[in-house]
Amino acid sequence: MYYSKLFLLVALSSFGGVFGGLFDILSTTTDYNLAFAMDTLFGLVINTTEFWIKGNNTDPIEVNVKLMCGNRNTASLSRTVINDGNLKAKIDTSKPIVFITHGWVDNGNRFWIKELKDDYLKYFDTNVCVVDWGNLAIVGYMIAVKNTFDVGQYVAQFITYLSNQGIPLSKVTLVGHSLGAQISGHIGHNLGGQVGAIYGLDPAGPLFTMPFDVGTSKRLDKSDAKYVQTIVTSKCTTGVCAGDGHENFYPNGGWVPQVNCGIPLLSNAESPELISCSHSHSITLFRMALNPKNVFTGKACVDYFSYYALMCLFSSTTKMGVYSSRIGGNFHVKTSAFTPFT
Repeated sequence: MYYSKLFLLVALSSFGGVFGGLFDILSTTTDYNLAFAMDTLFGLVINTTEFWIKGNNTDPIEVNVKLMCGNRNTASLSRTVINDGNLKAKIDTSKPIVFITHGWVDNGNRFWIKELKDDYLKYFDTNVCVVDWGNLAIVGYMIAVKNTFDVGQYVAQFITYLSNQGIPLSKVTLVGHSLGAQISGHIGHNLGGQVGAIYGLDPAGPLFTMPFDVGTSKRLDKSDAKYVQTIVTSKCTTGVCAGDGHENFYPNGGWVPQVNCGIPLLSNAESPELISCSHSHSITLFRMALNPKNVFTGKACVDYFSYYALMCLFSSTTKMGVYSSRIGGNFHVKTSAFTPFT
């Protein structure tokens, strides 16, 4: 019974790619494919079994969490550690820095991470670090939730090291999907809420706000950074029921299924399963919004019904994503079913 539930959870939540409808299931160039699904399931079963037999993973945190960093001037991302003797070849401390953190049963080698990293470097002259905590993420969900606190503490220590090397906390941006959004909150909390910005892409809800709220000190909220934005796309399922940032965006009401996931056959869908497709759509929308030509206008409104019924025509508006005017509030956004979804 346990493993049947485990398989169901993997099927619902693990395929967090950028493109991958049903027709892409055999592709090797998309995040959703059969080979990845089987590898993930095998790793999940093995790692969870080891946990119940041996207990917690006792490897040092710097072994289990890889920080892969670079910028426009580096050929690729390189593993970077605290007190790195070759730091200047990997990170330019005169520039801002963005940390990208994946979620449950995911890892730092996924296509969506590469595309998000590439687009950040295309549109911004910044450093980028990918937080690869795959060794601690490909385990049972409850174990992974526990591990998020250790990951958040370690990355906060790394950012403190970078701050001492010349990158002010105000120039640090954290971008996280699902459990990665909650890790971003832990990082920000450990740094006293002084990082510049956090973008929580469909923050994980189970065991954070559902079945009860664990409290703001243990989940992402607006106190974790100078500016916190959430994009909610799988409301009250894998994602939170309500964002708790300075600005919270609800594409298509934030509900499952997102419009591109209704008939998940082609590559406009992130996966062929409605919940995981919608959960991952927050990544795609955020990445698309890095291009200033792709404008997702959010309108302040009490709920999506009122928004859809044109009852908020004269309400304030702002852009979803990094170009927000940061006026604060809750915003509803209507998106299309096809790339670039504007």
